Amino acid sequence: MKNILIHINYFIFLFIFVNCGGDNSTSDWNINVDNVNPEDNSGDWIFIHELSDSESLNPYTGNDASGSYIMANIFETMLKQDNNSLEYIPWLATSLPSISDDKLTYTFVLRKDITFSDGTPLTGEDVIFTLKAIKNPLTEAAPQRNYFKDISSAELVNDDLYTIRFNCSEVFFKQSTMIGTMQIMPKHIYDPKKLMDKYTFQDLENIQREYLDENEQRNLEDEAYYKFAEIFNSHKTSRNPLGSGPYILKEWASNDKVVLEKNNSYWKQFEEKDKNLVDRMIHKTVKTYEAALTGAKAQELDVVRNVPPKMFYDQTTSEKFKKNLNKTSSYYPNYSYIGWNNDHPIFGDKKVRRAMTHLCDRNAIIEKIYYGDAQVAKGNIYFKRPEYHTGIDPLEFNPKKAKEILSDAGWSDTDGDGVLDKIIDGEKTPFKFLIKTNQGNDIRKKIALLLIEEAKKIGIDADLQTMEWAIYLDDVRAHKFDAMILGWVFSVDEPDPYQVFHSSQSVARGSNSVSFNNPRADKLVELNRKEFDADKRKEYIYEFQEILLEEQPYTFLVCSQSHLVYHKRFKGINIYPFRPGYDLQEWWVPNGIQMYTK
Repeated sequence: MKNILIHINYFIFLFIFVNCGGDNSTSDWNINVDNVNPEDNSGDWIFIHELSDSESLNPYTGNDASGSYIMANIFETMLKQDNNSLEYIPWLATSLPSISDDKLTYTFVLRKDITFSDGTPLTGEDVIFTLKAIKNPLTEAAPQRNYFKDISSAELVNDDLYTIRFNCSEVFFKQSTMIGTMQIMPKHIYDPKKLMDKYTFQDLENIQREYLDENEQRNLEDEAYYKFAEIFNSHKTSRNPLGSGPYILKEWASNDKVVLEKNNSYWKQFEEKDKNLVDRMIHKTVKTYEAALTGAKAQELDVVRNVPPKMFYDQTTSEKFKKNLNKTSSYYPNYSYIGWNNDHPIFGDKKVRRAMTHLCDRNAIIEKIYYGDAQVAKGNIYFKRPEYHTGIDPLEFNPKKAKEILSDAGWSDTDGDGVLDKIIDGEKTPFKFLIKTNQGNDIRKKIALLLIEEAKKIGIDADLQTMEWAIYLDDVRAHKFDAMILGWVFSVDEPDPYQVFHSSQSVARGSNSVSFNNPRADKLVELNRKEFDADKRKEYIYEFQEILLEEQPYTFLVCSQSHLVYHKRFKGINIYPFRPGYDLQEWWVPNGIQMYTK
């Protein structure tokens, strides 16, 4: 009864909050807009569902998907991927970069009319500062840092504030893209004391080397780069983003909402006439999909993405739903996985990891949990990419084989307690482990429970723990888990597995959270990075997928469709093959059916 009252009170509050000047009584949302100019119809608000609070709105210390969607409206890049062609086009830059013949030097020229939302001009000094912030080894930018590790320096050309040259020590086939898509941060806001000015890029390289060698054995508190990192990583900084984009942060109420307001001084607004027409984007935290879908039906939420399949099919057929809401499904590059801690006494053995994959009935997961709207993920490559290895098959669901593999690996029930055990490092170790995942994600919970049930049948004692999102992510980055369930969403571009699977990324809170370490796999991802011939890269990635199949650092689960529910009053909706599958900057509402005002 208590939970019911909480939900009722929540929606009463939300209704009062969002209807301050709006009218949601309109029933005819399907008006003809063939001859309507979107730019003449600015206004209205859009309420977007988020399952949890964003971890951070600092683009280099946050790593969750919902935060990245919010920050895409605040921070901008020198190059931008065109929604339709998927080609990279100039944005903050005047043109694509000039690249030296040896592909070690990249020169970008910035536009001179760019300002941050506080009116301060954006220059090359902000670009150089952003790169220094990433390369500071004490900033929590490890997941992004790997992409810039071979950039040895960045400098203004002839002291021109709008021309920046990047010098690289190694070639990287995505170097132009990675430099071009850095989200540029204002130096005067994020480093007002100019602490990072004290260091050259060579200094930062030396500090990185010393830090990895000594790792907290020195007292660093008096160092300027330490003081900068303390501020840059701080809770305060993460909650006060400022960029050059079309929206600015208006409010962030924990476990409630993040409110973005249109930047009426946006430097590019006169060129982008049919974009950024919505006055406010309110990212509303609702911690269950059931409550979120209820909110959408009540017209209190406008966008709910990743709706669980059962709800998508069973709870979206009523006349009330059809009257006010649309729904659609699409694939974009993603996969879910069970991550095994490769440093764990049990899961350090690839035979054990392979056995666990044989206990995972992925076809049943697709049929029972995803209603058939998914494909088995046999590796880290999106099934629509040319690098996807069609010549290998995922390990099949086979509990008998799993038991045989474990027996071969020395696991048996020696004391008759019903749980397998083995002598590891001189001690009898029972096959017991804990699966961690995040609260509110019913699909991951169901997957864990299915695996636990199958494991129990052959003498494995597994349990499940769900955790609040930020705490869970912190445990994952600190390798504080036996097994965990997560997912990766990635770009539509050519694959670069370095961030997630190279052994160097298993330290300093990098993205190789499972501590996967295979010398040949490392070599392949290094070769892939340095190769500009797409066919040769394909060969490297093929072999890499074969190693993942053998080693099973993850049990790759599924590539799933994304189910989207959105309000009918919004026009300009296009579905794209990249995450999250749409671009809210294109959405708009005709004047006559707008619901909210400031």
